[in-house]
Amino acid sequence: MSEKEAYIDFCAHTPELPLFLQPWWLDAVTCPDHKEWEVLLARNKKGEIEAVMPFVTGRKWGLRYVVTPQLTQYTGVWIKDIEGETATERLSREKRLQNDLIAQLEAKKIAFFDLKFPLTYTYWSPFFWAGYRQETHYTYRIDDLSDIKQVFAKFDITKQNKIHKAEKAGITIDFEMSADELYDLQCTQLNERGSKDVLSRELVDSVVNESRKRGQGLIARAKDPEGHTHAAVFVAWDKHCAYDLVTAIHPNFRSSGASTLMIWATMKELSNKTQAWDFEGSMIENVESSFRQFGGVPVPYYEIYKKTKLIQLIELCKK
Repeated sequence: MSEKEAYIDFCAHTPELPLFLQPWWLDAVTCPDHKEWEVLLARNKKGEIEAVMPFVTGRKWGLRYVVTPQLTQYTGVWIKDIEGETATERLSREKRLQNDLIAQLEAKKIAFFDLKFPLTYTYWSPFFWAGYRQETHYTYRIDDLSDIKQVFAKFDITKQNKIHKAEKAGITIDFEMSADELYDLQCTQLNERGSKDVLSRELVDSVVNESRKRGQGLIARAKDPEGHTHAAVFVAWDKHCAYDLVTAIHPNFRSSGASTLMIWATMKELSNKTQAWDFEGSMIENVESSFRQFGGVPVPYYEIYKKTKLIQLIELCKK
């Protein structure tokens, strides 16, 4: 059995493994771009898998690189919990398992490594000792959707007023939009801004359709009484959390309040399907402000990276 086959079997018997580390998700975000994903496994003395590190690989300038795929908050290292383990035992085990993963990674002769790690990952010292560096990012989360009225009560008054404004204007929410329609709306928004940072249509189709097929994804759409689409959002989830992955707002309707009503309606729709809501955070100041107004709380996560001297030289020459 290959390591990838062993990982797929491990995932089938490990329900706590998060959405972005699932093999089907990794297939959905890599196949459209003809990329590959790999996984490193670290085992205990009994041969049981206790730590995993899936990632996407590619080549540039003839050199191998490792990155986190698009529409994916993180991949990185995930370590299985052991019931009854003390803090000291946990750290010792984490160090041993990570050293194992790092040794496997170094053997692959990766020229450029840049991965975002799970929010539960907090002990990155083994990577530091091996010459890697990290940046801290923040996402914004609402930890508990179960009491949806309390969630709304924690919204800033500006968000509450936007919701009331949209409702009075007759904005309605449905969950029938196609992946192609979402993609076209996002292109309209980004083109108006002059941005070229557009996801591929094939990627959006792949991720949306596979998530929907598994009952773990939806597109919410906000429309006015005349049938104009004001905004749409794609959300995927597991039992732990829902992730706001693609939000598109028509430039003509930015101030209608429809996007805020849409997010609120989607939270209500998913409040009995998952525990938390993740805004798929941003380090952009005005975007961060909007997430805070929804009651989102900043949660840190690590981006860990390493470049060979050759990559550093190439980047220096390109400046």
